[in-house]
Amino acid sequence: MTKKYDIAIIGAGAAGLTAAFTAAGFSKKTVLIDRNLPGGECTWSGCIPSKSLINIAKEVHHAKKYSPELKVDTSEVLKDIQKVIQKVYAGESPEVLRESGIDFLNAYATFTGPNTLEVDGETIEAKKIILSTGSTPLVPPIDGLREVDYLTNESIFKLESFPKTMTILGAGPIGVEMSQALNRLGVKVTLVEKSDRILSNDDEELALMIQQRLVEEGVTIHAGAAAVKAAQQGSQIELTVEKDGKEMTISNEGLLVALGRQANVSGYNLETAGVEYDKKRIQVDEHMETTAKGIYAIGDVVGPYQLSHMANAQGITATQNAILPINRKMNYDNVTWCTYTDPELGHSGLSEAQAREQHGDSIRVYEQDYADIDRANTKQGSIGKVKIVLDKKGHILGASILGDRAGEIISQIQTLKTLSINMGKLSSVIHPYPTYSEVLVKIGKKVYVDNLLNQPVVKTFNKAKAGELPVKKIGLYGAAAATGFGIANMAIQNNTKPQLGVENGRLTEVPSTPNAVSSQTTVRSKFVPAWPYNGSKEQAKKNLIGMLKSYEGIRIAQVNNDYVYAIASSKLLKFKDDIEFYFNDAAQQIEFRSASRVGYSDQGVNRKRYNEMKKRYSSISTHTRNS
Repeated sequence: MTKKYDIAIIGAGAAGLTAAFTAAGFSKKTVLIDRNLPGGECTWSGCIPSKSLINIAKEVHHAKKYSPELKVDTSEVLKDIQKVIQKVYAGESPEVLRESGIDFLNAYATFTGPNTLEVDGETIEAKKIILSTGSTPLVPPIDGLREVDYLTNESIFKLESFPKTMTILGAGPIGVEMSQALNRLGVKVTLVEKSDRILSNDDEELALMIQQRLVEEGVTIHAGAAAVKAAQQGSQIELTVEKDGKEMTISNEGLLVALGRQANVSGYNLETAGVEYDKKRIQVDEHMETTAKGIYAIGDVVGPYQLSHMANAQGITATQNAILPINRKMNYDNVTWCTYTDPELGHSGLSEAQAREQHGDSIRVYEQDYADIDRANTKQGSIGKVKIVLDKKGHILGASILGDRAGEIISQIQTLKTLSINMGKLSSVIHPYPTYSEVLVKIGKKVYVDNLLNQPVVKTFNKAKAGELPVKKIGLYGAAAATGFGIANMAIQNNTKPQLGVENGRLTEVPSTPNAVSSQTTVRSKFVPAWPYNGSKEQAKKNLIGMLKSYEGIRIAQVNNDYVYAIASSKLLKFKDDIEFYFNDAAQQIEFRSASRVGYSDQGVNRKRYNEMKKRYSSISTHTRNS
C-alpha cells in the first residue's frame, strides 16, 4: 500500500521540525520520518543539554566563591540535565506533531525513486521531499582512538556521572564550552587544540581573552598540539600529542572528542533519486533544492554553517520554495552565532579582515569596553569588549561581542544589520539603565557624530574654517546649498500622504505626475488593465496579499473589505509610491492604481512594477487553482 503526501521530510532535528511545522502551516499533508525520536542533536545531545550544563556550572562557580569547599555530585547534575531535555522534548513529541497535523514515522527511510521512499516496509509517495538528515560527531583517524572508550557530545550526557579528570580534544565552541563547564563542576580538564589558539573562527583578541579566563579558572590548555595516538591504560586514557616537534602524553579518565561534525549522507540511497553529494554535504542550489528536482536539503547535512538557527532559516526557505510558486534565495549575509562561555562570545556578519578584503580601507571600526558601562561594573571580575565594523556610511558589516549577555546584545546588532538601519540611529533609542546593551548606545553616539562630520556640508565648512578651501569652491558650495532647498521640498512632498481611497465605485482620480498608472484612467498613456479575480473575491484578496508580502520594498498599510493600500519605497533615495487595489465585484476584477509622490522620481517605475506584480499575482492564482 502506498501512502501519499504533499511533503515528506527525512530527519526530525531542528531543520526537519521547522520544515514540518511550516508545511503544516500551509495546510499541506506532511510526514516527518526519523529513526530516532523528534528533536535531533540539538534537543538530545547539543544545544539543550550543553546549555543546561553551562547554567548549572555557572551557579556552582558563583556559589564556590562564598563556599570554597563545596562538592558537586555530578550524577545529580546529569539527572537535572535529563529533566530539561524531557521538558523541551515535550514540545516536539510525536503527540504534539500529530496535533499539528503532522504524521511522524519512527523508522529508516530510503529512496526507491525520485519521489518515493521505503519506510518500515511501506511505500511513501510525496510531491516534494526535504532531506534534513543532520550530522554526527567527526572522529578522526588517530592511531588507537577507535580502541579506547572516548566520548562525544552524543554519549557524554548519557553517563551516570562525569569522570574526575577529562581530556577534551578540540577547542571549537563545543570543546571550549564543555571545558569551562566541567572544570567548574570539579572535573580536572585538559584542553588540546591543533591550532595556535582556541575558537579560531572568532575574533582573535576576544578569543584570547576567553582563553586567559579558562586558564585562570584552572583549565590546562595545550594549543598548537596535534593528537597522534590514543591508548587505554586501565581506567585511564592516554593521549599522545605532538607540540613544537616533541611528543607528550596526557593521561585522564575521560576523553571527549569535540572536533566538529560530519554530514549524514549514507544509507538513504540518494543515488536512486539523482541527489548528488560528497562526504561533506548534499549539493544544493541557492533555493536549497538538490540536483534532483523537487527534492530539497537543509541543516547540518548541507552546511555551510552547522547551527540550529541557520538550519531553521534553511527549513523555512526550502519549505516555502517547495510549496509556493515564487522561489526565495537563502541569504547567508546575516549569519550569526554565539559561544556560551562565561562571558559569552557573540559574532555577526563579517570579521574586520573579511570586511577590509571586500570593502577596502573605507570601513570604520568601533570598539567599546564593558568597563565603560555601569551594569558590567556591578559584577566583580567582569570582562568584555565590543567590536563593530561599519561601511563608510555607517551601516553594519559585522560585529563581535565578548561579555555578559553577548548572545542577546548581538541580536540587537542582527536587527540593525538585517534591516539596514544605520548604526548612528541607535544613539536616539532610549535603553533601560543600567543594562549591558548600553554599550551599543555608546558606540551609536560615536557613529552619529562621525556621520555628521562626514556630511559634505560639514566637511566643506570645516575646511573653509580651517582655511583649506579655495574661495572659488566656497562660492560653488553656496550655489549647491541653494539647490538644497529644492531637495528639501522633494523630501516634504515624499513624506506627505496624498488623498487616496475609493469614491463612487472608483479609485480617486490619478495624480497629474508623469509617473502614474491606473486601470480606471481615461488617459491612454497612463492606462493599465485590471486583474481578474480568477475565482472568489476572498481567494483573490488572499492571493493579492500573499503577493504583496513577498514583494521586496513593499509595506501593506491598509486592508478593507473592497480596498488594499500599500506603499513602495525605492532603495536608493527612499522615494515613496502609493499603490491601491479596489475589488470591483460588479466586473469581478481588481482595479489598480499606482503613483509616485515625487512627480519626476524614478520615471516609469510604476508601470514596470505593475507588470511584475501582475505576473506574480497570475502565477499565484494559477498555482492556487491547481492545488
